[in-house]
Amino acid sequence: MTAKEQLQQLVAHLGEEQASRALELLEPLTAELPEHEQAPGLPGFVGIGDSGRSDISERVDALLAERFGR
Repeated sequence: MTAKEQLQQLVAHLGEEQASRALELLEPLTAELPEHEQAPGLPGFVGIGDSGRSDISERVDALLAERFGR
């Protein structure tokens, strides 16, 4: 087992208070690491159909007609 695997296994068994203390002790080591890039956000169209209405698929023709001026 590698040192990284041993560390992961140890951390998995720590309680919240112990994990907090371990994080404080490891913080000087993490300062040397390069910053992790944040994952890009979701595209703007994600969730566009989340209107909260449950009858959208039943009324698709009427909704499309309203939206596109038919």
